[in-house]
Amino acid sequence: MNIWIFNHYATAPSQVGGTRHYDLASQLVQRGHQVTIFASSFNHFSRKETQEYANGTYFKEEKLAKINYLWIKTSPYNNTLSRLRNILDYTFNAFRAARNKMTREKPDIIIGSSVHPLAAYLGYRLAKKTQKPFYFEERDLWPQTFVDFGKLSKHNPLALILYSLEKFLYNKATRIIVLFEKATSYVASRGINPEKIIFLPNGVNLQAFRQNETKQDEAIWQLMQPYKYKVVYTGSHGIANHLEPLIETAHIIQQQMPDIQFILVGDGPKKKELQRRAAEYQLTNITFADPVPKEKIPYLLSLADLSFISMQKSPLYKWGFSMNKIYDYMAAGLPLMLYSSAEVVGDFKDLSGVELAESPQELAERISTVISDHKYRQDASQYLKAYVDKHFSWEKLALKLEEHMLKDYKQELSHAEKNI
Repeated sequence: MNIWIFNHYATAPSQVGGTRHYDLASQLVQRGHQVTIFASSFNHFSRKETQEYANGTYFKEEKLAKINYLWIKTSPYNNTLSRLRNILDYTFNAFRAARNKMTREKPDIIIGSSVHPLAAYLGYRLAKKTQKPFYFEERDLWPQTFVDFGKLSKHNPLALILYSLEKFLYNKATRIIVLFEKATSYVASRGINPEKIIFLPNGVNLQAFRQNETKQDEAIWQLMQPYKYKVVYTGSHGIANHLEPLIETAHIIQQQMPDIQFILVGDGPKKKELQRRAAEYQLTNITFADPVPKEKIPYLLSLADLSFISMQKSPLYKWGFSMNKIYDYMAAGLPLMLYSSAEVVGDFKDLSGVELAESPQELAERISTVISDHKYRQDASQYLKAYVDKHFSWEKLALKLEEHMLKDYKQELSHAEKNI
């Protein structure tokens, strides 16, 4: 099959950010399919342009590990207004690039992926034009997340427009892909046949992960090697990431176990404030490092002892969670220090190697206990590696998606033949 994926924020492993569609495409290509990803070349996570364009061009083709990338030229942004322009640039230029590509080939399946719904709507329009199956991947529930957060009333005109567009895409889609298990109930509650819904969470490419673990990087080595025990966080430093408790925890631990170092790798709008708070406490046991490309994360994690994730009690997690970093940490065999509440994380807290804490003091105690128990860390490491292999390997997730796509592809072929 020839599969086209429209994801404004898709990245490549050499860039900063998640690689969901690269990893998924890699598995599909290995199974004999052709995949093209339409993505903006302005990286959402680093806020940097990744490509150079000749004058008058609005897209650039590149082949990465047998995957076709169509990088779409979009304007840079740093605020709401310029981001809206960036979204419109992507939608318009990706449509033009797709029509250009259609003069040479036609897709068999089109996946339109949110965060914002215009990329998904673009996928629908092109699927309708080519009379091919359309898969709507809803990675974030817009506008429900904003309503749950209290940012929008469900009766707000913008919310009503987004609800209408969401329902329209649900109805027009051959399949609906969701990343959170509870999101299947949300979609079904909108009057959608549950058989249309595919639960396809984020995962990890274990083969690539193991290969990248051994690819040494001098800068990462210099970052990690001075310290005896390392607790690592990788990813965005934003409001939703709730990293403030880690500063409090580091303050407590600095007095008790000074050989534990907290290493935060990434960037985001809260980073400077976090650095300021660490300086106020005169913390020497916390290091703030710049983001690293996705392909270098495995080596970085191989040098760590524990990982950290924070999920505050928030409507953001009402429908579940599927953070890329969770599966990276599991693949690395790193016990997870989880700052959250039992209500938010549910059964996830019961996994071996997952330590739940609801206060900085409790988190400090759990970190100290786990660091001191080498046997526990070894056993937890083996369990987490086996667990992620069984449930969240991209090989298994891609096979699940492929089964649905082949069924719909063959049904479409049969329908087309009957109309000849």
